[in-house]
This record gives sequence, C-alpha cells and structure tokens, in this order.
Amino acid sequence: MRAAVSRVLLRLLRVSVVCPAEVAAALARGHTLVTAHHVSLLDGPLVALTSPAPLNFAVHTDFSRRSPIAMYGMEALSKLGCGWVVPLDAEAPFGIRSLARDLKAGANVMVFPEGAISSGRPLPEKAGLAWVVERARPQRVHVKITGAERSRFFAKRGRAWLPRITLEYSLDEVSR
Repeated sequence: MRAAVSRVLLRLLRVSVVCPAEVAAALARGHTLVTAHHVSLLDGPLVALTSPAPLNFAVHTDFSRRSPIAMYGMEALSKLGCGWVVPLDAEAPFGIRSLARDLKAGANVMVFPEGAISSGRPLPEKAGLAWVVERARPQRVHVKITGAERSRFFAKRGRAWLPRITLEYSLDEVSR
C-alpha cells in the first residue's frame, strides 16, 4: 500500500529521487540520523514517502499537536508505514531524549537541523542535534531537497505552481 500511494503522490508532485544503494543499506540496518535543509512544508512528507525505511520524525509541538491539517497528514503517513512523529519542544527536553533513545535502540530518525523553514540561506543548527549525535553516535544520511523552495503553495517565497522537486540521499561525510 505504501509503495503504491508513494508512487502516485510523487508522480503528481513531480518528484524524482536519487537514493544510492549504500544509503538504502544504512537505513535498512537502522541507527541512522537523517537530516535535510528545511525549505518548504512539503519536506517532511516527501522524505517520509521516499525513504527506503520508516523514520521517527522530530516535529515541533506547535505543528505536531496544534495544527489539525498537519496532525491528520502525519497520522495518515504513519498509518501508511512511513514512520512516526516525535513532538519536540524547546522548553522541554523529553522529545530530544526520546530521539537519542530511539537511535540507540536502532531506529532511524529524521531531523531538520535548523528547526524551521528557511527563506533563503540555511539557518544555524539547533544545539539539540549535536547532543543527540554525541549520545547516540548514529550513521548519518543527508537529503538534499531542490525545487520545493519554489512551490507557491508550500514554500515561503515560491513562484511556481508545481515545480519539479528532487531529493538526493547521500551518506553524510561526518559519519564515513
């Protein structure tokens, strides 16, 4: 079911994916931290639909628990088998501790290091990411998302109605 829904949605959104075999193998083994530069509201769902393995997604509490559209969308992706949502709040360390525990236990975790959608240049990484990496020592994968920032519907400064989007998975140099 997940594969069929993913193919249809990715085709409708004009998304292409580059995921080398070594990345798929790393995600199949688990204990992998996936990161991406956050450029649009589509980033999380696109990574969920294109990842070869389910991921635990770190999502800000305001978005994961207080936005009805986001809540239903994340619930639908979870039911499809794309992964789970871990609510994060800058005021409470429970979510970040949960991510470190999940990684240590062998789960794959997805984090947008900046913690927010940027409107151009990358924002500085949040301090919690370094703490998680130090505690769990995961394999790292980076996803480069191009084109989503041009979406008029989902990005901050988009001008295209339905831009072509590419996701390129690669092993992060830090973990090699």
